[in-house]
Amino acid sequence: MNKTTAIVFFGIILLGLVISLVTLNTCSKPVELGENETNIPSPELPETDQNRTKAKSKDKVEKPAVKPDAELELGFGSPEAAMKALSRVLGKRDFEALKAFVGGKALPQSIRPKVQSIVQNPDLKLSPEKPFTEISKSAHSFRWALNFESDNFEKGAKLYADLAEIEGGKIAISGIRLPIEIALTDPSAPRGSGSASPDRSDALAIVHAFSLAVVQRDFETARALSNRESVTDERVAALIIAIEEGNFTLKEDRPFVVTLAREDITWVLSRLQSDSGASEFAVELGQFDGNWKVSGLTFSKVLSALAQAAGGGGVAYSPIVEDPAGGDSLVLYFEFDETNLTSRGNRQLAIVADILSQGEDRVIRINGHADALGSDNYNAKLSNQRADAIREALILMGVSSNQVVTEGFGESKPRRPNFNPDGSDNPTGRSENRRAEVYLDF
Repeated sequence: MNKTTAIVFFGIILLGLVISLVTLNTCSKPVELGENETNIPSPELPETDQNRTKAKSKDKVEKPAVKPDAELELGFGSPEAAMKALSRVLGKRDFEALKAFVGGKALPQSIRPKVQSIVQNPDLKLSPEKPFTEISKSAHSFRWALNFESDNFEKGAKLYADLAEIEGGKIAISGIRLPIEIALTDPSAPRGSGSASPDRSDALAIVHAFSLAVVQRDFETARALSNRESVTDERVAALIIAIEEGNFTLKEDRPFVVTLAREDITWVLSRLQSDSGASEFAVELGQFDGNWKVSGLTFSKVLSALAQAAGGGGVAYSPIVEDPAGGDSLVLYFEFDETNLTSRGNRQLAIVADILSQGEDRVIRINGHADALGSDNYNAKLSNQRADAIREALILMGVSSNQVVTEGFGESKPRRPNFNPDGSDNPTGRSENRRAEVYLDF
């Protein structure tokens, strides 16, 4: 290479270097490095099975781990979805898996042994046809029942699952609870004996047990769940009579609607169904010595449904009336100038006889009454005969004669006017005066 050629060759190289430096300075951008990053590029690995596995492993480490109960923490799309997931866990009969699924707060320590005995009982399984049913709904919470059945026993078992609406409209499982009949301290103790020790912080469980007792004509349990100072024996008995008369049962789906829930008071509608239609009664609950009890009952809708079903005959119908002196009394009505009991009256007395059979120390008073047609002496005799007819019917049903005290008042204590203001006859008013009132003096 001569001198001229060498100068040209090195000049071209120098020019290329200058152009490269100018281009890099103009187009390049600064790169911000993370705390654990360097500006040394990672060498590209050859595409082999081993290296692909290493790359996937690296990706898994860098991604946040997904917890098994992530859906539970984030919430379910609907109550049904939550119950399906819970049913799948219970189907494994694994109590530890249930605890992990719902969390410790949702499964109180006090009920875990009995919940575990249900979950792990080989004779119990969730009903294939209806593993769960909705029990109640309030503004932002739900209660569902898990229905266990058994091939070896007539009766299965239930667990309650409480669901709550959380942020974003999602549903979370907030609690597992026991029905009162399962939460008994001594399962061998007689019903109504006061030996029950349920989770008394649960007002809805009290309503459920009370409503079932009323539908099943179990006066003792219904009475034990009620506050005696605000709910009379007559009122509980009248509700039982009205529900029996209408052949009502609790609705299968969502039988309860919580209309008010506070720390000291709860209002619940118990919904009923029968072949002839639907009805409901209202239950008010209050706190008494730290325990929830039924403190009020309203069942005017049930009575209205029965009155409509009875039609416009000559015999009035209402199983309960207010006592002018305070409290309530049961009432039976008679046909005009009759002392024989109606078929409805006999059904009412059958329930009264059940109540009196719980002990001979229970005494009732029966006051007979008449309307204003006829002489005073005739009506006095008629009212006594009506009271005596009830007494004899109860004795035939097994009630001791010492448990029944009777008295007739003739036409002296009408419930409704016997005559209209213009002096004309008032048949409707008189039909409500042909009666006998029953007071449960326990």
